[in-house]
Amino acid sequence: TKFCFDIKILLAKYSVHLRKKAEIMVPNLVFIEPYKKVENQSMKPQILEYPLDCNAWNKTNTCPRTYPKSYKPLNPNNSTCPEYFRWIHEDLRHWKNTGITREMLEKSKKYAHFRLIIFDGKIHIERYAKYSIETRDLFTMYGIVQLLRFYPGKLPNLEIMFDTDDRPVIPERKFRRPDSGPPPLFRYCSDWQSLDIVFPDWSFWGWGETNIRPWRSMLKNIKEGNKRSKWKDRIPFAYWRGNPLVSHVRKDLTKCNVTDKQNWDTLLYTQSFW
Repeated sequence: TKFCFDIKILLAKYSVHLRKKAEIMVPNLVFIEPYKKVENQSMKPQILEYPLDCNAWNKTNTCPRTYPKSYKPLNPNNSTCPEYFRWIHEDLRHWKNTGITREMLEKSKKYAHFRLIIFDGKIHIERYAKYSIETRDLFTMYGIVQLLRFYPGKLPNLEIMFDTDDRPVIPERKFRRPDSGPPPLFRYCSDWQSLDIVFPDWSFWGWGETNIRPWRSMLKNIKEGNKRSKWKDRIPFAYWRGNPLVSHVRKDLTKCNVTDKQNWDTLLYTQSFW
């Protein structure tokens, strides 16, 4: 399974491949220019805080107008690319020669939970009848809205289809001809046999149904917990909670649970989300 956790990178890389067929996509598209790699140049992280105002959203169903509209990086001359940028070309190599056409995009619709369009810094959503497990689709949209707040004025106009289910659905074997036109579909995971384009997992921003807070908050809690109890003083138990029905490996894992005949120092809990 492949994962990438920088949304700005994923949306930027997708927009580059829309360039070749821009005339059949949203008019007047604005694209981010390709990044240039510069060796031996330091990059200082910039932490931005533009929290979403949920109360304002509940009243108007729109985001407040008080958010900034421009982004000023700490080091504007820095154009260093992380090493993992090379995987951008690998993920999108299937559309390298043809670009992404409107026809390809629309073929993704039958798999998608929603269509997302960014135009002039605003997000537009078209939801489909396909059921999204719990609030995965909502948290995914939240992540992109948050991205717009972190990098105001930097996201290009674009249009994507998104499937919030777990398993990839675009098999590579069906699109090996040069003119096969595979549908570009974003989802949380993919593999070497599939063409689904990976996107950060929705739980990065929290998982309300399981009382899991955003990863940033969880990391802070974990660090505080580590200070209260040293590893050498902890009880050696393995803990896991999840749905064992989606994987043979998970089913095998449940065999290690504690019973009246065995105790392998494991605490395994089944949680189904259907």
